Amino acid sequence: MMQTVSYELKYLETPEELDFREKMAKRLGAATLIYAVFSTFCLYENLSGITMPFFGVATLIYMIYGLRLNGVEIKRMSWFYGTVIMSLTVSNFLTGNPTFHIYNNLGIVAMIFIFLLHNVYDDSRWNFGKTAKSIIESFFLSIGALDDFRKDMTVMKQRSAVGSMNVGKKRVIKYVFIGLVISVPVVGILTLLLASADIVFNEMLGRILEFDFDFKIGMGIPITFLIIFFAAYCIMRFFSRKSIQEEVYTNRNLEPIIAITVLSMISVVYIMFSVIQFVYLFHGEGMPPGGYTYSHYARKGFFQLLAVSIINFLMVLYVNNRFRESRVLKILMTLISLCTYIMIASSYFRIKMYIDAYLLTALRIWVLWGLAVLSLLFVAVIISIYKNDFPLFRYSIIVVSVLYIMIGYARPDYIIADYNLSHINTVDSRVTLDDKYLVTLSTDAAPVIYQYGGDLAERYFMNVQHYDKERSLRQFNLSSYIAHTLAED
Repeated sequence: MMQTVSYELKYLETPEELDFREKMAKRLGAATLIYAVFSTFCLYENLSGITMPFFGVATLIYMIYGLRLNGVEIKRMSWFYGTVIMSLTVSNFLTGNPTFHIYNNLGIVAMIFIFLLHNVYDDSRWNFGKTAKSIIESFFLSIGALDDFRKDMTVMKQRSAVGSMNVGKKRVIKYVFIGLVISVPVVGILTLLLASADIVFNEMLGRILEFDFDFKIGMGIPITFLIIFFAAYCIMRFFSRKSIQEEVYTNRNLEPIIAITVLSMISVVYIMFSVIQFVYLFHGEGMPPGGYTYSHYARKGFFQLLAVSIINFLMVLYVNNRFRESRVLKILMTLISLCTYIMIASSYFRIKMYIDAYLLTALRIWVLWGLAVLSLLFVAVIISIYKNDFPLFRYSIIVVSVLYIMIGYARPDYIIADYNLSHINTVDSRVTLDDKYLVTLSTDAAPVIYQYGGDLAERYFMNVQHYDKERSLRQFNLSSYIAHTLAED
């Protein structure tokens, strides 16, 4: 089997390619090993601890080092993407909201691929669809770089066997390995003896490590390490191949009359809807039909309008990217975009009245956030209708990233508790049971509920899901610590 691999690598790849494989195996392999060890320490059963920002720093250093191994210069926009990654890792440490932990971690993964794509490829002319497609391709096709890992290690092993590595270096590596084999059990025994001799030293080790060496951890740590190691190495090797097609070919070849017909009919409906919003909702000059009261009419439909606004965003993008240019088509897309602003305003008006009556929830905050995002995105959509080379995807990433970081650092659960408790006596008595929702909030709400006191605070702090009483130094989370401190007060 080894002879077959040797023949394949020797005769099907140039000496330059073999040299590159050896460099990747040695230098990228060593960097990946260090990165995987450190990341395992930071992330194992700990996606919300104080080690998350250190993981962010390590990830940026690793990516920059890997890119420079391939002769890739770091572009200026990369520092914004890196700042977003760091902001998300810090947000994980500051908040106790598990929803934000999930979204933050998904955002970190997405920004890693955006960071690498931006630096490896000339994405200045990429449109929204091309960039989104490239992110998905790079995510899934990176798995195929496992074959590069096998070949890289094979080349390094074969060249080491024929003496490409000098004897002195081989001896150093050999002696270091022997030293590690000897030192690990010796250090372990001595540490156990010292921990038994001094209770303070023992407690310090427990706080820092907090590892119960059971079967779960014995398997979990190696699995976590292997996943991080192979994922990191394969991703960097995938981008070193630069296998994504960089050129952007226009697909605007569909007949515009089709889109004009469809958008014309949609525009008629949207204009009628917009007129009704001005008559019945914004000015309140008419009585809603069907026996609805004004307040009941205004408090319905914000989710549907948000969904329609998102559909409009995707629809205008598709039409603008697939149909041939037409002045009438541009006018219709602009009209739909402007009508979408009326829908956004209508949705905001409705959700605001609903909040005034029934207070805040996380979902209602997300609706407001989504409306703000769409309002800014449609500015770029209208520009892209008349300017084809407008960097819509990059603009969208900046808008979504900045607004998401803002809502994350604002701690919605804190806002919900503060708003609801300050308004709970001024709204309809039917919502006084809203305290059942308040006790389900994350640790971010702890300072507000603690100040409110009473039975609500007692029930909130009795809910053990809101804070972790036993966190190691590695797992320290600021929000959980504050909640735990207040609960013990």
